[in-house]
Amino acid sequence: MNLDWLIFDGNTIKFEIPPTKSITYEELPIAVEEVFKHYSENKFDIIKITGRAPIWLYSAIVHATAHLAKAIAVYDAINGKYIIVTSHNPKYKIGQTLEQ
Repeated sequence: MNLDWLIFDGNTIKFEIPPTKSITYEELPIAVEEVFKHYSENKFDIIKITGRAPIWLYSAIVHATAHLAKAIAVYDAINGKYIIVTSHNPKYKIGQTLEQ
């Protein structure tokens, strides 16, 4: 299965799903496995997630990565910042924003 829409760029997961394409439910467990494998081998304090994708994909990826980094942040396109959505370190607070 081709997951060419799933991009790893350092500590950032990018979903590059064109507006004319949708991903399938069958791709979800494969994407989660790829993300988990990548960030199990490549450690970062914060994992950032950005890009156009269904909420169920975001939810699964946040869940899969929550214990692989000190914090997980998702991009807020309206405000142009990342927001911490889960944290296991007092240095990073849920709701804290990070510059792009």
